[in-house]
Amino acid sequence: MPAHDTVDDLLRKCVDAHGRGADFPTVWQTILKGHPLIAGVPISHIVRGEPVLSVPLITRQHLDYTERGYSIG
Repeated sequence: MPAHDTVDDLLRKCVDAHGRGADFPTVWQTILKGHPLIAGVPISHIVRGEPVLSVPLITRQHLDYTERGYSIG
């Protein structure tokens, strides 16, 4: 993965993969794991009654995954 990816680029890659039917484990293995913007492993929690996987980013943001898709928090 290019080191110059922005957070928006990373989000776009995840959204595109989700749109093609990739599940979170696939996106983790093929896009996120080892990417220079990733600061740690996914953390599972509940937000407003919905399960969320949050992946910390070096920007102090996090990439969130729910059944609906990906977003930046």
